[in-house]
Amino acid sequence: MSLEHHQIKAAFSQAAVRYEQHAVLQKEAMLRLIDRVAFDFTTAPEQVLDLGCGTGWGTTALLEAFPECRIIAADFAPDMVASVPAHQQVETRLTDAHCLDVHAGSIDLVFSNLMIQWCDQQTALQEIKRALKPGGTVHLTSMGEHTLHELKAAWRAADDGPHVNDFVPANELADLALRLGFEEVVADSEMITMTYAQAIDVMRDLKHIGAHNTDHKRSKGLTSPQALKTVMAAYEAHKTDQGLYPATYELVYLRAKKPQKDSGLSLRVK
Repeated sequence: MSLEHHQIKAAFSQAAVRYEQHAVLQKEAMLRLIDRVAFDFTTAPEQVLDLGCGTGWGTTALLEAFPECRIIAADFAPDMVASVPAHQQVETRLTDAHCLDVHAGSIDLVFSNLMIQWCDQQTALQEIKRALKPGGTVHLTSMGEHTLHELKAAWRAADDGPHVNDFVPANELADLALRLGFEEVVADSEMITMTYAQAIDVMRDLKHIGAHNTDHKRSKGLTSPQALKTVMAAYEAHKTDQGLYPATYELVYLRAKKPQKDSGLSLRVK
């Protein structure tokens, strides 16, 4: 996957004002990830990094799960960071996952909900590992390879260009974590299907949360009315018996630990 980083940053910053209204999937994914974290941690983490915090939904949920913890709520989109609710145990930080403004070996838990799919995963995981204390844990969600397969199929009826972002399979993300030196790596996934009254609403929803197509090979021009008509007609093949239009997301979970004794070497995976 090759994405335009500056385009992603601009899209999410612009989406901040309407993000919470439309980010139904993101909130559901966050709640499911919180459940996994709460089950995993028998002793509450002291220092937590909510990486890609968005408007702060995860930060609030983490405080509810671990009332005594201190949280760094970090995002690279200024308008998202500005929307995080103020709390005496929360420090907001404008920083990029590819070069975290976080002290090495300072974090007990990195919590990251639906962020890493917009990154160079190798660089982001290396930075997460650097930030974690020895024995620290990362829990994150990402989008899997089967995400929005209905929309991808509909676009293929119009042309062969990349109109929907491609995402890394769960097993590849797990393999990457292992090669970077993480231990106790566990990855799995589940399908979540959302439904819409109109097919065009699928694309509108993606745009409203800042998650529209950012592949650098995408067409930079406007979609023609004829192409859009073709896509909408092709989407009819996926219509449910209830007359609704599905959008399926593969939600990938990754859990991994930094070794107690880490070499500190930065591995470059080819």
